[in-house]
Amino acid sequence: MKPHRKTYTCFLLVALIVTAGPAMLTAQTPTLDARISLRPMNNDDIAAFKLASTTQRSAGLSTVGIGQPAYLEILVNKTIPAEQIAGVTWELTSRPSTSKAELVDGPIGMDVPTYEPADRLISQVAGRKMLRPDATGQYKVTATVTTVSAGSATLSQTVTGATYVGIKACGTCHSVAVGSETVDKATSWSKTSHAKIFKDGMNGVASDHYSASCLGCHTVGYDNDPGAVNGGFSDVAKRLN
Repeated sequence: MKPHRKTYTCFLLVALIVTAGPAMLTAQTPTLDARISLRPMNNDDIAAFKLASTTQRSAGLSTVGIGQPAYLEILVNKTIPAEQIAGVTWELTSRPSTSKAELVDGPIGMDVPTYEPADRLISQVAGRKMLRPDATGQYKVTATVTTVSAGSATLSQTVTGATYVGIKACGTCHSVAVGSETVDKATSWSKTSHAKIFKDGMNGVASDHYSASCLGCHTVGYDNDPGAVNGGFSDVAKRLN
């Protein structure tokens, strides 16, 4: 006798469920992919996300001027549901001997997305801290992100606190030979608009509307925060009155 159609269908469904079961469980447990990112902060972001006007800008580099912020954030792949992220623990594991800097909560809330649009498609922010170096040297930041079912990851990032030294000092290293190749970045940089926009603007060459409000983006180390004393443009301007 042939089995009843309904009974045969039930057997088939049970077989499919048993076969697909492990694969379905695997798909529900994604692999944790996490990294520490240094988030830039510019005037457009400050306005767009309604941050305090006193929020300091940052280039998002691992070397920052003394008294200027390094905005650190943990990025986790979006395949992990946000509710599965149990938390992030931060630690400043080393710093210069004369430094009293600490990791603190910065002005960027968790509702502000990460900087790169491409990263926003695949990553979510799991935690944020700010470090403001107060002495020259290296600061090592360690962070551990923990999830409910995808494990944990311990990450590290080194931030260097420094002072601004000018193009002549920069060119000492950025015009040297590495093996048989001369890595002359200083000369190529000197031919770009970045190298002369301030001079042109002050001389009325770049445009007819260059004003003091342009200086923050068109000079290096511009930061009027009282703690940002590092030889940047704002410090030189104050010294020269």
